[in-house]
Amino acid sequence: METLRKPFLLLLVFVAGIANAQQQDTEFTKGWLLNLKLTNGAVTNFSSTAPDAYTGGLSLNPQVTVVPGLLRLGANLGAAYAHKKMSGLLGPMVALKLTEFGTKNFGTLANMHLIAEANWGTNRQQMIGGGLGFEILSLAHIGITAQRDYKLNNWWLQSFIAIRLNKQKQDTDKYAR
Repeated sequence: METLRKPFLLLLVFVAGIANAQQQDTEFTKGWLLNLKLTNGAVTNFSSTAPDAYTGGLSLNPQVTVVPGLLRLGANLGAAYAHKKMSGLLGPMVALKLTEFGTKNFGTLANMHLIAEANWGTNRQQMIGGGLGFEILSLAHIGITAQRDYKLNNWWLQSFIAIRLNKQKQDTDKYAR
């Protein structure tokens, strides 16, 4: 446990420094969001002569911003089809914003974030992994993930598309009539 203390403190200082530098951000705003996520991909162990299995799924992904402009925590709750079976999946997730894409006059159009997640399934799946996601206009998400199933000794390589189900809270203009 002692060996983890120094890296954890360094990570905490790094995150606090980035959060201070990004106070002007409009993305990853305070509050929560709820995504409906559709996944599609393959399950493989990279060494078998058997063909890779198709996987697809549908899940709800609630998230809450814990460090505005930088960090969201959330959960995955859904169903997945893999190895000709349906499974329930549940687990935590974290999204760390890396950068944003926008224009000078119109603001931010999208952001790129790093995803880390762990999922446990009803068919003995125990997965951990991550990926890269893009949030477009605070309405939709697209991305790719790779998760290692350390219980069943295989990899889940997936792409996803998600839509935001809850409405964004609009700031009221104190100068509006």
